Amino acid sequence: MDLPVVSLKARRNSLHPWIFDRMIRHPRQTLKAGSLVEVVSREGEFIGRGIYNHNSNIGIRLLTEDISEMVGREFFHHKLETAKALREEILGIGKTSNCYRLIHGEADGLSGLIIDKFADVFVVEPYSAGYIEIMGWISSSLQALYPGCRVVVRPDERTATKENVDFSKVARAYPGPDSVEIKEHRLRMQVNLSTGHKTGFFLDQRENRLALSQYCYGKEVLDCFCYTGGFAISAMLAGAKSATGIDLDEKALLTAQENARLNSVSVKFQHANVFDHLRAMQSKGEQADVVILDPSKLAGCTDEIKLAHRTYGDVNRLGMQVVRPGGILLTCSCSGLVSEQDFLSILNRSAAEGGVVLQIFKIEGASPDHPFSSIFPEGRYLKAVFARVFPSTKAGASTLSGDEDDAPR
Repeated sequence: MDLPVVSLKARRNSLHPWIFDRMIRHPRQTLKAGSLVEVVSREGEFIGRGIYNHNSNIGIRLLTEDISEMVGREFFHHKLETAKALREEILGIGKTSNCYRLIHGEADGLSGLIIDKFADVFVVEPYSAGYIEIMGWISSSLQALYPGCRVVVRPDERTATKENVDFSKVARAYPGPDSVEIKEHRLRMQVNLSTGHKTGFFLDQRENRLALSQYCYGKEVLDCFCYTGGFAISAMLAGAKSATGIDLDEKALLTAQENARLNSVSVKFQHANVFDHLRAMQSKGEQADVVILDPSKLAGCTDEIKLAHRTYGDVNRLGMQVVRPGGILLTCSCSGLVSEQDFLSILNRSAAEGGVVLQIFKIEGASPDHPFSSIFPEGRYLKAVFARVFPSTKAGASTLSGDEDDAPR
């Protein structure tokens, strides 16, 4: 089909799929937010085809730079088919789990789109206005590739603000069940599609949950920011002596308790502020053999990076101090704006301030159904650092550094 043509006013010097608003020569005739367009250089040479939104800072999300590739129903069906082949045929996730991320945005060639498979329910999270009008194409392709599946659309309010569009109509057109049960290795979980964060469950930690559980036999486990209990329950299934989950989200904890019953394990879930809980443990001299720190994203924009660094530093210092000598710490950051190098620097600083030494033995990222592209390195966002924790032998090493009251609450 013929697409409106949008030209650039600045030279494009990379293959990055985002073209920012300041680089675009906007057409005089206003195009609807989310329109599919053909993009040309300021000299009129073909650049690609993608999604245009004059209301967004990301003015164009390129979907293809192949001049012979038309962007229509067949294009999106092919992208979904290719993504399914990676998860099913190459990664073989279906052999151990009935849930995975089918579309991970730019890495799967569909900028601004997330699709998670939870058993036979597909949860679509659009980050671009462009998917409002073509959701029918997405849905029909999913139905063709996974006969009998159900498609649910769960947009994020912050995305609606950034894109300056209303997703409510498409969300109403694709409602979902309140919950769905999934299987991940040995783990069975209820995913709450009414109150759950993002698409409802964090599939990116699947392999890290399994890996950590292998170190938990006979151990006392503390799962901080536990959400719906994935790490704690996995630990108990692997033979942990006990597990405690801490979170401030009361609705998530209700689901966590249900998940523990579903897996026939006992986990002590507590509604508490993680920082306060760790301080209380420290003041009482309480420790755990395995500690997990997996907070939600702390830096969503550049203005939040400085505070995120400080918060990661504070929670890791406190967390390290309640790990028994020789015990294990798994600490994570899902903030893409905090690099792996910066996160490791934060951990080094926290260890020094906390009077401990880390023996880092593994650094992982998201599960492989969350690939990243060489032209979109931002897609590699999750850092999961596995380490043993030992007391520092340096004379006079302090157990606390700085004013503890300054830590986030």
